[in-house]
Amino acid sequence: MTPTFALVIFALVTMTALTIEIVYGYVTQGFGYGFSSNRPIIEKTALGLRIQRAYQNQVESAAYIVPVLAGAALAGLEAPGVLVACAVIVLGRAAFVLLYYTGVPFIRILGFTCGSLGTLYVAIQLIATLGAAA
Repeated sequence: MTPTFALVIFALVTMTALTIEIVYGYVTQGFGYGFSSNRPIIEKTALGLRIQRAYQNQVESAAYIVPVLAGAALAGLEAPGVLVACAVIVLGRAAFVLLYYTGVPFIRILGFTCGSLGTLYVAIQLIATLGAAA
């Protein structure tokens, strides 16, 4: 998976997580809740909190994943290891979000680890490439 395609899929995973959070709010609070400017503070269920936290973590992970993937795309990294790492990043983050929804403790760490290690690999390859070019 190229870094550019990985960025697109990462964005789709993030948008899907956001959509699930919004739809869950509509389903549990009613349709008018989404249009209210004075929303009351609500107590969320365990599932509602997991949905919110999964999306929040996805957005926070974008702070380190998106720059690395964008840098790899701009540098034109196409080595087989980088392509595999990009796929591991995206699949790991998608798995993380889905596993977070389940509420099973510690299993989501596998997805988080895949996303983080894949990002680290691409970052190291990017630094090596840019360092060699300088």
